[in-house]
Amino acid sequence: METPENLSPDHSHEKKSSKTSKKKSKVARRFNDEQIKSLESIFKLDTKLDPKKKFEIARDLELQPRQVAIWFQNKRARWKSKQIEQEYKVLKANYDHLYMQFDDMKREKQSLQMQLEELNYVLKNLDNNSKENPNSSNEEVEEIKNLKYLDKNEEQEFLRWGEEDEEEISHLTTSPGKWSDLSTNGVIFNHSSDTSNWWET
Repeated sequence: METPENLSPDHSHEKKSSKTSKKKSKVARRFNDEQIKSLESIFKLDTKLDPKKKFEIARDLELQPRQVAIWFQNKRARWKSKQIEQEYKVLKANYDHLYMQFDDMKREKQSLQMQLEELNYVLKNLDNNSKENPNSSNEEVEEIKNLKYLDKNEEQEFLRWGEEDEEEISHLTTSPGKWSDLSTNGVIFNHSSDTSNWWET
């Protein structure tokens, strides 16, 4: 068995040359600024390449076709991730806005219900006063009856309107699956099936 002392100078030189060539090959596999700039421009026009186009780009940029394929695969993954993130922000903002509107509507409904109760109380007192006072004119009695009738109809209509809107908004706010309906462009998330690395090779 050869010991380090017995190794010839030529053999040692071959080892160093081998290490140097490996380092050079690693450096050669990295993209330079001009190549990345060209690939970025091509990606803006077409996010997917057919084999023929891939070979043409690799030839023009002095790269291997596999390098071009991997770069595009990684770029698509990052691009889709950013697109999903932007869509989520839009949906979240719309959801928060809708939830605030829903909360304001609930408070408004409670306030109007209190006003209706106060009006009912006033009308009830007016009605009692008219019964206790036989001198009240027929016109006053008829006016009180009309007020009670109109007030009752408006109360029922308001409560029905409030319940319908509340049910619809409550359904949206408690169903994340419906959030996509709020999107300005109506995009449904389309997760990529690519399982590539997130960094450039």
